Amino acid sequence: METLLPPIKALARRVSNAILAVYRKEDFQVLAKADSSPLTAADMTAHHMLVAGLTEILPGVAVISEEAPAPPLSERRHWSRFWLVDPLDGTKGFVHRNGEFCICIALIEDSLPVLGLILEPVSGILYYAWRDGGAHRENPDGSIRRLATRRPCPARPVVAGSRHPGLRLRRVLAALGPHDYLGKYSALKSCLVAEGRVDFYVRFGQTGEWDTAAAQILVTEAGGGLTDHNMLQLRYNIRESLINPEFLVFGDPGRDWRQYLSD
Repeated sequence: METLLPPIKALARRVSNAILAVYRKEDFQVLAKADSSPLTAADMTAHHMLVAGLTEILPGVAVISEEAPAPPLSERRHWSRFWLVDPLDGTKGFVHRNGEFCICIALIEDSLPVLGLILEPVSGILYYAWRDGGAHRENPDGSIRRLATRRPCPARPVVAGSRHPGLRLRRVLAALGPHDYLGKYSALKSCLVAEGRVDFYVRFGQTGEWDTAAAQILVTEAGGGLTDHNMLQLRYNIRESLINPEFLVFGDPGRDWRQYLSD
């Protein structure tokens, strides 16, 4: 896995530059997808670059991207290995120009992520992990440090979530007791858990498998977990739908995070 990282990092940096070229324009068109989520030229440019680049890195290995229809499960179930990518996760943050968006790339084997990379274009910070290789943060100056979640969780945990918490999330926060809350877009919330800066992130509502795969191995290799609400790890490409179950991200596996869920 480690040998795949240099070309994937280089590809992610090229895609990041293309995204930033659109981001820095005075104006860019924003379309609405079928689910009403936004779509920009940056999403599609990143999609095409990733599909072409990953196919070159591992010829013959399929790529599932948020921005293209996936084949039916009858075809996908025969894949033991494939790429799962979100070319621009956090398009709302892109549109609002707050910098809270990222590129997510994961390699899946036998329904679990074995390699993941998340790059934040505006800061240039790159997070990556591979199976049994640990989780890492690479800064724009090239310096790298190994990541570890915060264990044990402090008495006053830091919780990440939506910028506008809904009723179910507000109930969890109330059950949790004293805490500090950080509202943020995209998979960058999971990166903060892996870094030990955030202790807990609970997600209600719909997400795609491309939203969690890279984050899952990053947090897991850092010592935490990304699971469904029954504390079972997410598995990929096992259903016709590529929609995830609702999930939790946590830094300290020794704490019973499920106790704070009311439903």
